[in-house]
Amino acid sequence: MVDEVTSTCQECGASVYRQHLESGIARYEAGRLLCAQCCSEYERTHDGADEEMEFEAIALDGDDDDSESTDMSHSRILQSTHNLGMAGAWDDSNYRRPLQPKAPFATRCRTFHCKLADTALQFMNKQINDWVDANDDIVVKFATSTMGVFEGKHAEQHIMVTVFY
Repeated sequence: MVDEVTSTCQECGASVYRQHLESGIARYEAGRLLCAQCCSEYERTHDGADEEMEFEAIALDGDDDDSESTDMSHSRILQSTHNLGMAGAWDDSNYRRPLQPKAPFATRCRTFHCKLADTALQFMNKQINDWVDANDDIVVKFATSTMGVFEGKHAEQHIMVTVFY
């Protein structure tokens, strides 16, 4: 059975299926159709807007020192979980080569992607700008872009932007 697309999310341009509307994971909020991801973001920003959440540090294998060197800020954690399934989650892996913001060359890269739709491109621009603003140690060296089929539930044309920093 092939899922029928009911419409597209009016926030990010993602496909919204009839089953999503029937189950309630996608719905209309403030007169706009939102996909499951945008509904979650809407709930987070509107339901808990007055509450400030606090998070405990999570112990990882190989953490020998008890220092608070890991950034466990509220915005950093929410950005990671919000990006899952969209442009890829922010990866805080420990790399052998240190990040060198003042070097003339790039030491890291991050790739963003979205469907070829106006609202999706606007959302991707917001994601890239928010990511750069949230990370003071990021200095963009250069970026590339390409278009092609992105495999997922449905193969669709996407634009991929790789930011080297």
